[in-house]
This record gives sequence, structure tokens and C-alpha cells, in this order.
Amino acid sequence: MRKTLYGNTQLDKFDVIVIGSGAGGGPIAHVLAAAGQKVLVLEAGPCHFDNIDDPAHDIVARFSNDELKIERRNFMLQNENVEPRTWRTAAGDGPRIETLTGNVQFLPKTVGGGSVHADLKMPRFESQDFQFGTLLKNVQNASFADWPVQYDELEPFYAWGERLLGVQGKLGSNPFESKRSGEYPMPPGPPMYGSLVVQKGLSALGYTMFPYPTAVNSIPYDGRPPCNNCGFCSSYGCPINAKGSSAVTVLRKALLTGNCQLRAETRVVRLVANGSGTAITGVETIDPLGARVTFTADRFVLAASPIEDVRLLLLSGGLGNSSGMVGRNLMFHYQTIAFGIYGERVHGYRGRAVAQGFADFRGKPNDAAHPLAGITEISGGGLPVGEASYYARVLAQAKAGKWNGKLFKALMRESPARDRVMLLVVQAEDAPQVTNIVDLDPDYVDLDGLPVPRCTYKSHPFEVANGQFYEPKLLDIMMKSGARYAAITPRDDVPSSQHIMGTLRFGNDPKTSVCDKNGKFHDIGNLFASDGALFPTSSGYNPTMTIATLALRVGAAMVNPASPASVIKP
Repeated sequence: MRKTLYGNTQLDKFDVIVIGSGAGGGPIAHVLAAAGQKVLVLEAGPCHFDNIDDPAHDIVARFSNDELKIERRNFMLQNENVEPRTWRTAAGDGPRIETLTGNVQFLPKTVGGGSVHADLKMPRFESQDFQFGTLLKNVQNASFADWPVQYDELEPFYAWGERLLGVQGKLGSNPFESKRSGEYPMPPGPPMYGSLVVQKGLSALGYTMFPYPTAVNSIPYDGRPPCNNCGFCSSYGCPINAKGSSAVTVLRKALLTGNCQLRAETRVVRLVANGSGTAITGVETIDPLGARVTFTADRFVLAASPIEDVRLLLLSGGLGNSSGMVGRNLMFHYQTIAFGIYGERVHGYRGRAVAQGFADFRGKPNDAAHPLAGITEISGGGLPVGEASYYARVLAQAKAGKWNGKLFKALMRESPARDRVMLLVVQAEDAPQVTNIVDLDPDYVDLDGLPVPRCTYKSHPFEVANGQFYEPKLLDIMMKSGARYAAITPRDDVPSSQHIMGTLRFGNDPKTSVCDKNGKFHDIGNLFASDGALFPTSSGYNPTMTIATLALRVGAAMVNPASPASVIKP
């Protein structure tokens, strides 16, 4: 049996239990363990990082650029045949839309969570993004709300997170970024050749390309090597640990303090509450051998993802829901994707998944000439027949048709879908709606007999209109940059951004939010949330940096509620 227990294996009494080890769980475990708290991290998935708790040896990752292992054999993702999720757009659809049952916004089930498979694009939110309750209060059938913490209060935590995770970028290169207290920890790595091709169109139309902030090493950093630009950042774990996932950065630091224990393949299935439901007394788990085991602590943290956090609360009897807001305001980013096909080879598969981007389409609230959408990624891409994807992997091209060996070799040499295509991907602001909700499916259960999560979600006209506004502008950029053809890709029936936000909104009013400004549940004195579930709004920027930033702040507030910023380390 492979190893499932890490860190200080002698610990049997804990101050805090953290459920989840990704971008929300790893940072808070680090803060608490560094402050002397005894921390237990419970992760449902396996650990693919040998030596993660060994200070004498570098971490060895069990990842490779193996398409069969990652994309076909569920090396990281849960298996939809035994752990499905269900989907519908409204209650009028019935219990679910059967054809869309299965992989609904899956995130990796592994130590490090979604930070392992993500390409770790790490832009900060803009200062305006924290004020949309005020700025967008007149959008009908939306529930925009101001954040209870604003950019200026979060800025030191953003900077701390960038240092811990190792983010590359260049101060001042994005003309729309909010004020920073200092330079990025690392300079940007080399741009992709395809990005420089697209830049011709951007410059012709007056837009500004800049190095995309990314938690990928451009130089040796914190004991990890620089990126070798293999092109397999997105949806793949990094074989050399150049990506600053939670596992190889903050979680490892927590384990090395001697104050943290990690139990992998240990699934939390119920929060045990006191009689009044105002305090959590323990968590019931299924351990690696299938036995039911309960762990106790003084305080507990939900960091399993916005969907799984809600599922756990509902499996525990619907805790923390006096506001009626648990599970509501589910958000995904509404993505608009344009592709350009070039006569020349643009080598879109070489380099980090996204090395450059531009923010000219982020827009301003209530500005019809520049409506709110989001940051735009310049990505290598491909379009196998019948399938749009960021990367035209070899297998994807192979399954696009029936090939004999000679023809397939010729296709690989030519690689029209792999080597002559670039993508522009806009991450659009998703309007929160109380009708977009996570609950439990009334009929479907998983392999352990537990009800699976059901997502009820429909895009708001706000993001649909904003996305459509920028479609012709994206096509103009492609054609101005020399593309021979350009088009907008069709959208999936189920959004596939894997940017999951909302469901446990934090705020100052217990009647309209689930958690307070420090991430503590209004109803439950010792339960906290530290992941994207806290988000009142989605911004138009990738959420991972802000998830980690909030996790650091929630942890700091648990250590020193009167002055969270005093906990920040240089």
C-alpha cells in the first residue's frame, strides 16, 4: 500500500483540521503551522509527490507528459462513472439533464488540489472588483455585493502569496493593474513565439500585451528549478516542480514545521456538530482502508472547493444556513474563445500555457463602450475535428480520424491543428445569481453511497452580452496579426472554465452572507472557509491568486483576529 500519512505522524491532538490541500487549504495550513498550531490536513485524493515531507530530499513528482495517464486514465481527476455530478439550468429542467451528468467542473482529486493541474496564471483582481455591489447594484436579477475586505487591505497578502508560491511578472507592464507594493518575486520568462505573432494585431489596434503573472519559475526559486517550457502546464502536473502548486510550496512548508500532519486518501463525509449546531466537534472520514474514522480539533476549515464545501455542509444536515445562502451565487467564468489559423508555424505548443495577455477588455462598470469582461489570455491552441481544446495533443489529433501509419506520420510533421493555431481566451465577469446553486441530487449517489452534488446554473444576460461585445474585436486582432482564418469557438453546455466561485459568500451582514470578513461562519463559532467559496463576485481575472490570498488572510485572522496583517512574514 502506498504512503498516505505525512508530516508529523506522531500528532494525535489537533488545534485545527483543514479539509482540502489545494489553493485554499495549503496556504492556511502553512500560516497556522508556522504560528505553532497543530494542524491536520485531510485530502480525499492520493499524494503524487514523493519526499513532500522530507527536508533532506527534493520532492519527486509522479507526473509526466503522458496523455493517456492524465486525460484518459483519471490519474488526477475523479472518475465520473463512480463519482458523477449532475447539472441543470433551472428547476424546470426536472431533477437534472441526464445527458450532462458526469464531469461537471471537476477539479483534481489529489494532494495539492486544483493548483496541481492548473497552469497557475496568477493575476491579482483589480481594486474595482471588490466594489461591484455598489458599482453594479442596478443589474436586474443579479446579486452583486461589495467584498467585506478591499484591495488595499488584501495587497500585503497578495504580495506575501506571490513570494510563497513564486510568481513571475513585471511591475507596471499591465496598464490596468492596481497599485502594487513591490516588484514580482521573479522576472517573466521568455514569451511564446505565437504571442509575438498575435502582438502584431494588438499593437495595430492599440492594445497592450504584457507578461502574464504566473506561478511558474522563470529562474531557480525556493529550491525548485526553472520551467523548461515543455508546453504541458495546463491540466498536467509539473514533472520537475517548476509550477508553484500548493503541494510543493506552502503545504510542504507546513509539513516541515513539525506542526502539521497530512492524511491523503482520507475523505471527509460529515461534519459532526453539537446539539445546537453552533459548533463543530469533529469530522467523520472514510480512511484509505474504507473504515469510518472521526477526528477532533478545536477549529475546522473548509477548503475542498466551493462545490464540495457545500456538499459537505448538506451531508451534515444543512449546517450554517440561517441566511439561506449556503450553495447560492455559484459562479464560473463565462469564457469567450477565438482561434486564428496561420499560414506560418506559430509553435503554440511551445512554452508555458499562457505567457502573455492583455487587459484592455476588462472594461469598466456601466460603460457601454467598454463593458466588463475580463483579462485575455494569449494561448497556443488547436482544433481537432469536433473538439476545441487549448492544446492539440497527439492523441486528440489521432482520434480525429482513421489514419494509416504513413499518413499519420505526415500529419504529425505538418501538425496543422497543433502548430498553426493561436487562441485568445477572455475570462468574463460572471454575474452572481441566487438562483445559481449547489445542492444534493435527489437520486444519484457516488461509490460510497453519498448523494452527489447537483449544480443548477444559467448564464446571466450580463456576461452573455459582454462576451458577445468583444467577439468581433477578438477576430479583428487575429486577422490583423496575420491569421488566414479566425472564428469564435462554440461554448460548452456546461461551462468548462474550472474557475469555481461563490456558494459560501462572506460579508458583514449575517442575513445576506454565510461567513464574516475573516472567513468564519456567522452561525458556527469554530468553522471557517478559505477557498473560492467566499467570493461575493467573480472578477474577470483568474481566481487562484485571490483564493490563496484570502486563505493566507483567513489563517492570519485565526492567529491574530485583531491584526491579521501582523502575521505576514517577509
